[in-house]
Amino acid sequence: MPTTQTRYHPRSIILLSLSIALGLMLALMLPSHTVLAASDGQVAPPPDQIPMSDDACLECHSQPDMALPLPNGDILNLTVNETHHKLSIHGRNGYSCVQCHTDIDGFPHERFAAQSQREATVYFSQACANCHDDVDHLYQTGDHAKLIAEGDLNAATCVDCHGSHKLEEFGGSRTKIAQSCQKCHDPIYQQYQDSIHGEALINEFNPDVPTCIDCHENHANAGPNEHLDFHLFSPELCAKCHADEEMMGRYGINTDVFESYVADFHGTTITLFEQVAPDQETNKPVCIDCHGVHNILAPTDENSTVIKQNLLATCQRCHEDATPNFTDSWLSHYPPDAENHTIVFLVNLFYTFLIPGTLSIMGVFVATDIWRKIRRR
Repeated sequence: MPTTQTRYHPRSIILLSLSIALGLMLALMLPSHTVLAASDGQVAPPPDQIPMSDDACLECHSQPDMALPLPNGDILNLTVNETHHKLSIHGRNGYSCVQCHTDIDGFPHERFAAQSQREATVYFSQACANCHDDVDHLYQTGDHAKLIAEGDLNAATCVDCHGSHKLEEFGGSRTKIAQSCQKCHDPIYQQYQDSIHGEALINEFNPDVPTCIDCHENHANAGPNEHLDFHLFSPELCAKCHADEEMMGRYGINTDVFESYVADFHGTTITLFEQVAPDQETNKPVCIDCHGVHNILAPTDENSTVIKQNLLATCQRCHEDATPNFTDSWLSHYPPDAENHTIVFLVNLFYTFLIPGTLSIMGVFVATDIWRKIRRR
């Protein structure tokens, strides 16, 4: 039985192609204030509630090399890349220029009060709180906001981390987070990227290793300069990962690190210090005193501060008179066994039987002595 084939007239194919092309052109020509649902649950206002459309703003601000000289001599760039804005998280969700620039409702604009480019950045960052008030509340408790309140305008603002017109979400990228902090803290970033944590994050994109916000938080950021207890409670930061059996099991790392530290002399004194004087600085060593902070290396690395040949120098930071055999008393964070610290293991094993055996014999002796006295009576 012959197969019936449907034939399309060439004129129909041409009309269909023109319809598709026209539809794509209309989609691309949609104004940026089109009402769309935002990712945070908010919705952009309808066009009739916006004092100025983006098209009106871009008539001037899309021009190249548009700039404003500021009183201190800085040049504030006023050119906006329309593509960057439309592809940003704000543009994709239909938010318009004047929803951030709330002081603009027409042309000409009011005189700009910022004296420098940095003042302008701090000023524009305040607009973020209009929609992100919960995040702004956290930010105001952090060190960055406190420094700005004290007059240090070099501290990071929302715009410094997230951008402005080309605003992007971090999207769970921990590498982007570290690179964002690098903008201001480059010397520390250089140490971090060469550390065991940084190499695993930046080169291998390992999501398990800590990045900046795991220790310092993000919006409610904190650091050792403002918090005396940061040093004292830093072992708890390390324990978030190194006491996690599931995470450490993926890399064959012993999870007794934290417990063995708390059990030795250093850890015991720190634990007592936390209870007695949690608001004071301690002179007892914690994890970062031996392993480093941003420059932590693997214990097998030849430059590690805890490898055998470098360990004495590390101990001498606190114990200036330490001799070469001083480090032999440290058993590292691994419990003694037949392979590691054999002598200590055998001594522990000997006393494991000696002490209970001695006490048992003494108990039998006392019991028989009492029985003998009772019989005599």
